[in-house]
Amino acid sequence: MKIALPHKPYTIKVCSFFIIASLFIGTPMLADANFVTDLFSGGAAQADEVASSDNNSQNVAILSTESVNPDIKNAEPPKDPIIEQGGSFIYNDGLSETDISSLKLEKSSISDQINVYTVQPGDTLSELAEIFDVSTNTIRWENNISGQTISVGQKLNILPVTGVKHIVKSGDTISKIADKYEAETEDILIFNDITDGSPLKQGDVIIVPNGIIKTPVSIISKISSGKGKIVVSNTKAQAGYYVRPASGIITSPYGSRHGSFHPGVDIGNVRGTPVVAAASGVVTEVVYGCVEGRKSCGGGYGNHIEIAHANGTTTRYAHLQSVSVSLGQTVSQGDKIGGLGDTGNSTGPHLHFEVMNVNGSKMRPPV
Repeated sequence: MKIALPHKPYTIKVCSFFIIASLFIGTPMLADANFVTDLFSGGAAQADEVASSDNNSQNVAILSTESVNPDIKNAEPPKDPIIEQGGSFIYNDGLSETDISSLKLEKSSISDQINVYTVQPGDTLSELAEIFDVSTNTIRWENNISGQTISVGQKLNILPVTGVKHIVKSGDTISKIADKYEAETEDILIFNDITDGSPLKQGDVIIVPNGIIKTPVSIISKISSGKGKIVVSNTKAQAGYYVRPASGIITSPYGSRHGSFHPGVDIGNVRGTPVVAAASGVVTEVVYGCVEGRKSCGGGYGNHIEIAHANGTTTRYAHLQSVSVSLGQTVSQGDKIGGLGDTGNSTGPHLHFEVMNVNGSKMRPPV
């Protein structure tokens, strides 16, 4: 007798047979009397549920590349560093991280080393000084500003380095210019790419790194307890007043570097090397929260500390890995204030150490 599945073509019969057979072979027998019924009515769905609950290498879905290796550029950026300054907490608003190349600058008709910046809404003198990495006095002196006020639309001459501009007059020599602005002859020669003894042309523009407009005045300042008379000194940093703030080798001295001017000294060593106060004083600024890789963090200095001293100077300790002091704290010479690091605009673990005068000029550190 001939048996046939009604209304089914031969090819479908064969396919159905193999499908049913594969299900019996590949599916564990369930101890359920209704297994065969479940197989046809919904057992396949149950099998899928079981498979999806077993996380093994055979049935886990392959993750997309995006979920395995998310785009770091789209990740939430780290929080801004915290700046402790003047007795209050200031969250960095990003002005110090402005890329100078993104600013619309003009070249001065006086010298191609001088930029001309047009003041924008919200700009302040101190913020511009930080952006261009010069002292506020440098901007004041160059633009005849007596106070803190600048106006929107005002054009400011910005020197390439903290210091002053000098227009050569008849009878000028480099040594005379250096004496006039209490600067170092060598710094002027190197920065302006001229040799000692070479004649100066009347009308030439000379940039005087760390030069100052002298004001014969003594300043009474209250530090911490309110005691102590601070007399402004426009000369070199006092030898013997400071101790070396960290052990290591000098990787970059004070002076000319890569066509620019390095206003401090770099001491290289391993991360975490103790950094100590070069002289007794009061902590006047603390910036922390910078991580390695954020070059512009902390205005390029990364985590850093500033300490005011009784002789009228301030020392800066930059690129720190860690900070061990707080704003307003009194420290003694040799006290640990942090750990050497590689934060901010740094190319390797080191301490950037500066000695600054009260008028903003930078002095050659005696280390």
